[in-house]
Amino acid sequence: MKLSYRGAEYDVQQPQVQSDGVETIGTYRGAPLTRRHFRRQSAHSSAVQLTYRGVHYTQAV
Repeated sequence: MKLSYRGAEYDVQQPQVQSDGVETIGTYRGAPLTRRHFRRQSAHSSAVQLTYRGVHYTQAV
């Protein structure tokens, strides 16, 4: 996905999220209320090149 903010364009890669299942936890005004359980993805560290007021720096994400 390509985004821009104040004229600076950048690409965003959204992670794929997988659901383990759905659990019914009750009812609200007669409708079933459900909750999904998601798998936690392993954290990977990567360095991102950033700029703040003209100063370039690198930060781990």
